[in-house]
Amino acid sequence: MRPPEGLAGGHPSGRRFARPRPGRRLPAALPLARLAAKLAPAQARAVAAASRSGSLEDVRACKSSLLVTFRRDGTPVPTPAWAAEREDRLYVRSERSSGKVKRLRGDARMLIAPSTGRGRPLGAPLEAFARVLAADEEAGAERVLADRYGFGRWLFELTVDLLRVDMCYLEITPAEWGEEPPASAPV
Repeated sequence: MRPPEGLAGGHPSGRRFARPRPGRRLPAALPLARLAAKLAPAQARAVAAASRSGSLEDVRACKSSLLVTFRRDGTPVPTPAWAAEREDRLYVRSERSSGKVKRLRGDARMLIAPSTGRGRPLGAPLEAFARVLAADEEAGAERVLADRYGFGRWLFELTVDLLRVDMCYLEITPAEWGEEPPASAPV
Protein backbone atom coordinates (compact mmCIF):
# COMPACT_ATOMS: atom_id res chain seq x y z
CA MET A 1 0.00 0.00 0.00
CA ARG A 2 1.38 3.38 -1.02
CA PRO A 3 1.09 6.56 1.07
CA PRO A 4 -1.78 8.91 0.21
CA GLU A 5 -1.38 10.70 -3.11
CA GLY A 6 0.05 14.19 -3.17
CA LEU A 7 2.25 13.69 -0.13
CA ALA A 8 5.49 13.20 -2.01
CA GLY A 9 7.79 15.98 -3.17
CA GLY A 10 9.72 18.79 -1.54
CA HIS A 11 12.75 16.85 -0.26
CA PRO A 12 15.18 14.92 -2.51
CA SER A 13 13.90 11.70 -0.96
CA GLY A 14 10.39 12.52 -2.17
CA ARG A 15 9.12 12.99 1.39
CA ARG A 16 6.99 16.14 1.34
CA PHE A 17 7.28 17.00 5.02
CA ALA A 18 10.99 16.21 5.33
CA ARG A 19 12.74 19.41 6.40
CA PRO A 20 15.58 17.94 8.46
CA ARG A 21 17.80 19.98 10.69
CA PRO A 22 21.40 18.75 10.42
CA GLY A 23 22.36 16.68 13.44
CA ARG A 24 18.83 16.58 14.89
CA ARG A 25 17.89 13.27 16.52
CA LEU A 26 14.73 11.77 17.90
CA PRO A 27 14.05 12.89 21.48
CA ALA A 28 15.92 10.64 23.93
CA ALA A 29 17.48 8.69 21.03
CA LEU A 30 20.83 8.04 22.70
CA PRO A 31 19.54 6.76 26.07
CA LEU A 32 16.92 4.63 24.30
CA ALA A 33 19.55 3.15 21.97
CA ARG A 34 21.75 2.24 24.91
CA LEU A 35 18.79 0.65 26.72
CA ALA A 36 17.78 -1.28 23.60
CA ALA A 37 21.33 -2.63 23.26
CA LYS A 38 21.23 -3.92 26.84
CA LEU A 39 17.76 -5.44 26.42
CA ALA A 40 18.48 -7.00 23.02
CA PRO A 41 17.73 -10.71 22.88
CA ALA A 42 20.81 -12.83 23.62
CA GLN A 43 20.46 -14.44 20.18
CA ALA A 44 20.85 -11.00 18.56
CA ARG A 45 24.20 -10.49 20.22
CA ALA A 46 25.32 -14.01 19.25
CA VAL A 47 24.45 -13.66 15.56
CA ALA A 48 27.98 -12.43 14.71
CA ALA A 49 29.38 -15.81 15.78
CA ALA A 50 26.77 -17.79 13.81
CA SER A 51 27.42 -19.54 10.52
CA ARG A 52 27.22 -17.06 7.64
CA SER A 53 25.08 -19.26 5.45
CA GLY A 54 22.09 -16.92 5.17
CA SER A 55 20.58 -15.77 1.90
CA LEU A 56 18.89 -12.69 0.57
CA GLU A 57 15.72 -14.73 0.08
CA ASP A 58 15.59 -15.41 3.85
CA VAL A 59 15.89 -11.69 4.59
CA ARG A 60 13.31 -10.82 1.93
CA ALA A 61 10.80 -13.23 3.50
CA CYS A 62 10.74 -11.39 6.87
CA LYS A 63 9.32 -7.95 7.62
CA SER A 64 12.24 -7.05 9.89
CA SER A 65 15.97 -7.52 9.54
CA LEU A 66 18.77 -7.57 12.06
CA LEU A 67 21.69 -5.36 11.04
CA VAL A 68 24.97 -6.10 12.79
CA THR A 69 27.65 -3.42 12.52
CA PHE A 70 31.05 -3.45 14.20
CA ARG A 71 32.77 -1.02 16.54
CA ARG A 72 36.44 -0.15 15.99
CA ASP A 73 37.45 -2.83 18.49
CA GLY A 74 35.42 -5.45 16.57
CA THR A 75 32.49 -5.67 19.00
CA PRO A 76 29.29 -6.51 17.07
CA VAL A 77 26.29 -4.23 17.62
CA PRO A 78 22.89 -5.62 16.49
CA THR A 79 20.03 -3.33 15.45
CA PRO A 80 16.60 -4.38 14.12
CA ALA A 81 15.42 -2.38 11.10
CA TRP A 82 12.93 -2.33 8.24
CA ALA A 83 14.77 -3.29 5.07
CA ALA A 84 13.36 -3.49 1.55
CA GLU A 85 15.05 -5.24 -1.37
CA ARG A 86 15.38 -4.29 -5.01
CA GLU A 87 17.78 -5.79 -7.54
CA ASP A 88 19.77 -7.73 -4.90
CA ARG A 89 20.31 -4.65 -2.71
CA LEU A 90 18.60 -3.76 0.55
CA TYR A 91 17.58 -0.26 1.60
CA VAL A 92 17.16 1.05 5.14
CA ARG A 93 16.29 4.52 6.52
CA SER A 94 18.11 5.62 9.66
CA GLU A 95 19.09 8.68 11.64
CA ARG A 96 22.17 10.21 10.05
CA SER A 97 23.87 10.59 13.46
CA SER A 98 22.96 7.11 14.72
CA GLY A 99 25.65 4.76 15.95
CA LYS A 100 25.15 2.30 13.10
CA VAL A 101 25.75 5.00 10.47
CA LYS A 102 28.88 6.21 12.28
CA ARG A 103 30.17 2.64 12.55
CA LEU A 104 29.49 2.00 8.84
CA ARG A 105 31.48 5.07 7.86
CA GLY A 106 34.48 3.54 9.65
CA ASP A 107 33.91 -0.05 8.48
CA ALA A 108 31.43 -0.74 5.67
CA ARG A 109 31.18 -4.45 6.55
CA MET A 110 27.99 -5.68 8.20
CA LEU A 111 25.92 -8.78 8.76
CA ILE A 112 22.22 -8.93 7.99
CA ALA A 113 19.78 -11.61 9.13
CA PRO A 114 16.01 -12.08 9.07
CA SER A 115 14.54 -11.23 12.47
CA THR A 116 11.52 -10.37 14.56
CA GLY A 117 10.67 -6.71 15.11
CA ARG A 118 12.53 -6.82 18.42
CA GLY A 119 15.68 -8.24 16.89
CA ARG A 120 15.54 -11.99 17.58
CA PRO A 121 17.20 -13.63 14.56
CA LEU A 122 15.06 -16.04 12.54
CA GLY A 123 17.86 -17.36 10.36
CA ALA A 124 21.55 -17.29 9.60
CA PRO A 125 23.20 -13.96 8.74
CA LEU A 126 24.84 -13.07 5.46
CA GLU A 127 27.84 -10.83 4.89
CA ALA A 128 27.32 -7.45 3.22
CA PHE A 129 28.74 -3.99 2.65
CA ALA A 130 26.75 -0.81 3.27
CA ARG A 131 27.00 2.81 2.25
CA VAL A 132 25.08 6.01 2.90
CA LEU A 133 23.22 7.13 -0.20
CA ALA A 134 23.73 10.57 -1.72
CA ALA A 135 20.74 12.94 -1.72
CA ASP A 136 20.00 12.33 -5.41
CA GLU A 137 19.71 8.56 -4.80
CA GLU A 138 17.29 8.80 -1.86
CA ALA A 139 14.04 8.93 -3.88
CA GLY A 140 14.57 5.42 -5.26
CA ALA A 141 15.30 4.01 -1.81
CA GLU A 142 12.21 5.72 -0.38
CA ARG A 143 10.01 4.22 -3.13
CA VAL A 144 11.32 0.73 -2.39
CA LEU A 145 10.65 1.10 1.36
CA ALA A 146 7.22 2.71 0.83
CA ASP A 147 6.15 -0.08 -1.54
CA ARG A 148 7.18 -2.76 0.93
CA TYR A 149 5.84 -1.33 4.21
CA GLY A 150 2.96 0.90 3.14
CA PHE A 151 0.80 3.07 5.36
CA GLY A 152 2.13 1.98 8.79
CA ARG A 153 5.67 2.96 7.88
CA TRP A 154 4.45 6.13 6.17
CA LEU A 155 2.74 7.19 9.40
CA PHE A 156 5.85 6.47 11.49
CA GLU A 157 8.11 8.31 9.05
CA LEU A 158 5.70 11.27 8.89
CA THR A 159 6.21 11.70 12.63
CA VAL A 160 9.99 11.61 12.14
CA ASP A 161 9.70 14.18 9.33
CA LEU A 162 7.53 16.52 11.41
CA LEU A 163 10.11 16.36 14.23
CA ARG A 164 12.67 17.40 11.58
CA VAL A 165 15.01 14.51 12.38
CA ASP A 166 18.08 14.31 10.13
CA MET A 167 17.64 10.98 8.31
CA CYS A 168 19.60 9.14 5.63
CA TYR A 169 19.24 5.99 3.57
CA LEU A 170 21.61 3.05 3.57
CA GLU A 171 22.22 0.77 0.61
CA ILE A 172 23.26 -2.73 1.67
CA THR A 173 24.90 -5.00 -0.89
CA PRO A 174 25.36 -8.67 0.02
CA ALA A 175 28.93 -9.73 -0.73
CA GLU A 176 31.58 -11.84 0.94
CA TRP A 177 33.98 -9.79 3.02
CA GLY A 178 37.03 -11.25 1.32
CA GLU A 179 35.98 -9.38 -1.81
CA GLU A 180 36.41 -5.67 -2.41
CA PRO A 181 33.35 -3.56 -1.52
CA PRO A 182 31.04 -3.70 -4.56
CA ALA A 183 30.66 -0.70 -6.82
CA SER A 184 27.34 0.96 -6.17
CA ALA A 185 24.60 1.06 -8.76
CA PRO A 186 22.08 3.86 -9.07
CA VAL A 187 18.75 3.28 -7.33
